Amino acid sequence: MKNNKKLPIFLSILSFLTIFIPANAEIKVVTSIKPIHSLASYLMDGVAKPDLIVDGYASPHGFALKPSHAKMLQSADLIFWVGEDLENFLEKPLNSIAKKAEKIELLEIKGLTKLKFRERNIFDEHDDHGHDDHAKKEDEHDDHDHDKESHKEDEHDDHDHDKESHKEDEHDDHDHDEHGHEGHAHGEYDPHIWLDPMNAKLILSEMAEHLIENDQKNEAKYKANLKKAHKDLDKLTKKVKSELNKDFKSIVFHDAYQYFEKRFDVNVLGAFTVNTDVMPGAEQLAEIREIIEHDKVSCVFSEPQFNPDIIKAVAKDMNIQTGVIDPLGATLNPGKDLYFDLISNMSKSFKGC
Repeated sequence: MKNNKKLPIFLSILSFLTIFIPANAEIKVVTSIKPIHSLASYLMDGVAKPDLIVDGYASPHGFALKPSHAKMLQSADLIFWVGEDLENFLEKPLNSIAKKAEKIELLEIKGLTKLKFRERNIFDEHDDHGHDDHAKKEDEHDDHDHDKESHKEDEHDDHDHDKESHKEDEHDDHDHDEHGHEGHAHGEYDPHIWLDPMNAKLILSEMAEHLIENDQKNEAKYKANLKKAHKDLDKLTKKVKSELNKDFKSIVFHDAYQYFEKRFDVNVLGAFTVNTDVMPGAEQLAEIREIIEHDKVSCVFSEPQFNPDIIKAVAKDMNIQTGVIDPLGATLNPGKDLYFDLISNMSKSFKGC
C-alpha cells in the first residue's frame, strides 16, 4: 500500500520534469540586421526572443563584431543572415565561432525575387525610358556620333582587346568592392531583398521551416504566427501601393531601394553613390545635378547612417526638398513591428517629401 501511495507522487514529479525542462530549453536564434530580426521576432512571438547583431544606427557595411556578438554566435542554434554580399563581416566568424549553429543564408532562398546590382549611379531605367530632355541629349549623341564612337570602340576591341580584357577581369575579380555594390563582396545580386514585402513572405516561410525543425514543440505557434504575418504583409503591400504617386521623382543617397522601387513602381532616377565607402566625385555630382534640372526631381534623400552634407548642399543649390529614407530601420526600436514600420515609413518618405 505504501508503494501504491508513493506512485502518484512520483508520476506527478516525473510529469512536472518532463514538461518543465523542454519549456525552458528555449531555442537560441541570432539575426544579423534589424529587418531580419523583426521578421524572426514576429514568428517567435510567444516563444522566445531572437538576438540581433547590427543594432542601433550601425550599418552592416564595415561592421566589426564585439565579444558579446561572438558569444551570441557560439551559443546559437539558428543564425539568419542575408549573405556575404551584405554582412561580409560575418562570413569567417560563422565558420570559426558558430560551429554548432545551423546557418541560413536568406539570399539563397528558392523563388526569391532577386535583382542584379546596378553598375551606375544613374539608373538604366532612367536612361532607357528617356525622361525628357536628358535622355533626348543622350539619344542624339548615340544617333549622330555613333560612327565616330563605334570606330574608336572597334579599334579598341580589335587592337587592344587582350590588354583591356585583362584589366577588366582583374577589376571584376579583385577590385569589385572599390567601385560598386556598396562595399559588398563579389556577388551578382543586390542583397536588400527584404525591401520587397513579397520577398519578406518567402523569408518568413523559410525561417518558419527551420524553426519548426529545430523546435518542434512550438510548431503550432510558429505556423499560426506565419499565417498572421503573411496576411499582415498582404495588407501592408496593398496599403503602400495605394499611397504612392508614380509621378514623384527622387534621387537617393545610395542604391539600396530597387526592390521597393520595383514592387511599388517608385520613380527613383539615381543615387549619389553605389558604394557607401566612396563619396561621389565631381562627375557623379554633375550627372545628379543635370537629372535634377531636366527631370524635375521632387526630392533628394539622405540616410540616418551616413553624413547628409553633400545631399544638403546639392539640394540647397538646386532649390529642392530633402528627406530621410532608411532601409535598415536605424531609428526604429527592434521587434516584431519594426519591419512593418520600416516599409510604412519608406512609403511616407516617398509620398511626403
